[in-house]
Amino acid sequence: MTDKKPSSQGGSESELRLQLEKRSWALSALSEAAAALARADSTDRLIKEVCNAIAAQSPYAVAWVGQALDDEEKTIKVLGGAGSAVAYIQNLVVSWSDQKTSGMGPAGKCIRSNRSAVLADTEMDVGFAPWRELAHQYGIRSSIGCPISDGQVHPFGCLLVYSTVPNAFGPDEVMLFESLAHEIGFGLRAIERQHQLDIQIHEKEQTQERLAGALRSTIEAMSKTMEWRDPYTAGHQKRVAQISMALARKLGMDNDIIQALYMAAMVHDIGKVAVPAEILTKPTHLTELEMKMVQEHAETGFQILKDIPFPWPIAEMVHQHHERLDGSGYPKGLIGDQITQEARILAVADTIEAMATHRPYRPARGLDAAMEEISAEAGIKLDSKVVDAALELMKEGNSLQEIIEST
Repeated sequence: MTDKKPSSQGGSESELRLQLEKRSWALSALSEAAAALARADSTDRLIKEVCNAIAAQSPYAVAWVGQALDDEEKTIKVLGGAGSAVAYIQNLVVSWSDQKTSGMGPAGKCIRSNRSAVLADTEMDVGFAPWRELAHQYGIRSSIGCPISDGQVHPFGCLLVYSTVPNAFGPDEVMLFESLAHEIGFGLRAIERQHQLDIQIHEKEQTQERLAGALRSTIEAMSKTMEWRDPYTAGHQKRVAQISMALARKLGMDNDIIQALYMAAMVHDIGKVAVPAEILTKPTHLTELEMKMVQEHAETGFQILKDIPFPWPIAEMVHQHHERLDGSGYPKGLIGDQITQEARILAVADTIEAMATHRPYRPARGLDAAMEEISAEAGIKLDSKVVDAALELMKEGNSLQEIIEST
């Protein structure tokens, strides 16, 4: 065995033919293995398909990939292999230690030296003695070991290819298999990076889910606190949230936006905490001054929420839920596109719920009356597309009615 690439020598026509055949075997193996590398999306699949591609070329009896472990024995762990003689590697004991006979083969030598190791003839090489009898059973006569780099000082492991003919690996074949081993190393690193990225993404998603759950629970607790203070509107914010989500789904909005709408709706009246309870529960119509105090809840709600680091502009949605397209809304008198899409949805949902349910100063007007009202204001005060979505929901079944009747 030698650690150096054999030199090319001239010879007879038969020798030249043999050299061409060897090159053809190696090129075919490299071509098929390259295609396998492109398909692989896991370490196991990469090793299996690359080894299959190599061993499919005559006279390669087996190909395998080993990992150099940093244990006391300096074991080379067989990660996978393929070929007609794959049973050869099932109980293979190989090391990369220079103090053990199991480290004298091509695998151990190529890892220690970080260079390719070619075994020209298994019947003649002294270092191959521990495996000679077993190799003879499978017709193995020559082999090559190429280091697989992981970018560190010592190789990650090695690519081993065994042939049924002696002297199967000349300089050109060595070069080709070295190139393949390099690509295997690159592929393994890319898969590991992707694996780590997938883990990070999964962990980030779990963190986001936990945070979203915590935010949702906090929002719901804030909403319930408001309802204890104002029993006449108990359930109002929750029903507005459910209507808002139904409208957003009908409009084909992303789930993130739907969740943001839910949270904004659940606290859209939080600013009423600054309004005296006797005004909120007053059984008669409000005076102009009292109405002005109630209208301040949109600004107050914004001030309460604006410094909370929500992942969505919840505070702005709450701030704008009483704005109207024609500028007749409050608190800013915004017009048209100055109002966010989410706030337009909240405006329609809030109008439907407020008209369809009981208030201290009037009985419920019902869902039909609410739908007539938003239809009359479509394109003037309320967004036409959102109103159309509400009308379609009404036609499709009892979903809005069920929300209105829920507690």
